[in-house]
Amino acid sequence: MADRALGLIEVKGYLGAVVAADAALKAANVSLLNIETVKAGLNTVQLIGDVSAVRSAVDAAVELVQDKPYYLASHVISRLDNQTDLLFVPKRNSKTAKKEIASTAETIPSEKIEEKPQPVKETKAKPAEKLEGETRTYTREKLEKLKVVELRSLAYHQEGIRLSKKEIKFANKKLLVETLMETIGEE
Repeated sequence: MADRALGLIEVKGYLGAVVAADAALKAANVSLLNIETVKAGLNTVQLIGDVSAVRSAVDAAVELVQDKPYYLASHVISRLDNQTDLLFVPKRNSKTAKKEIASTAETIPSEKIEEKPQPVKETKAKPAEKLEGETRTYTREKLEKLKVVELRSLAYHQEGIRLSKKEIKFANKKLLVETLMETIGEE
């Protein structure tokens, strides 16, 4: 079995990391382990594979990016010990496993949630239509009990209201109630 090696290429910016990773992956039979953001703007491309393949991949990437302003450093760690797998592989697998579990858990309840609100939305729409049809029967107390969203809906559909659509959009509850009372009181 061939010895494994870890190749590290440090660059500024994500674009530089992508360029270096692309060159390295095209040059030799290596695998991209990760592009890790060390801190703001600094990225490390991590490559893994056989010692000679990683050396040639890192050399090819360095040859391409060394004249660019985003190249900082590179290093190849030959003959990695098996205990170093704990640093790289399990973290990545546990994240993907957690994402798969979370996405599976999210899809099942979201389907149920999507089915339940549909009847609720229909029941909310029917009273709103009734409210629009009964605009002349409102008292100040009834209007003050309504939500601002419902008041805005009434104001949009009310003819002869003195507020523009933009003013209705940003109006508070007090202004909407007063304006609706003026308009309904005139009719």
